[in-house]
Amino acid sequence: MRTIDNNKKFIAVVDDDLSVRAGLNNLLSSVGYKTLLFKSAEEVLQSDALTNLSFMVLDVKLKGINGIELFEQLRAADVNIPTVFISGNTDLNTQLRIARAGALLFLTKPVDVELLLRTIDSIMEA
Repeated sequence: MRTIDNNKKFIAVVDDDLSVRAGLNNLLSSVGYKTLLFKSAEEVLQSDALTNLSFMVLDVKLKGINGIELFEQLRAADVNIPTVFISGNTDLNTQLRIARAGALLFLTKPVDVELLLRTIDSIMEA
């Protein structure tokens, strides 16, 4: 389990692909955001970081619990973290489920970096 500095707010990047986690970490760090990286939904749920997350970038397809299930579990537990979903491929029904669940945005991979950063900035500055 990770120990978190309670004075800082973080952006969680949840993706089972190491290169995606590393790329998003580099992007977000380069513009001044602090990140926490997770390779699975289970890692997120086992972490003590939930109260320190201000935003989440969440892959739809994860091994084990998928991204949508994680998001729905968090919402059911009254953990409401603004979330952008990302995926390399998904169908319209999945996109509709994501929208109905209350996600901010769905982006296909490769991610539109400018749109992602504008979305994060608007939430973090609010």
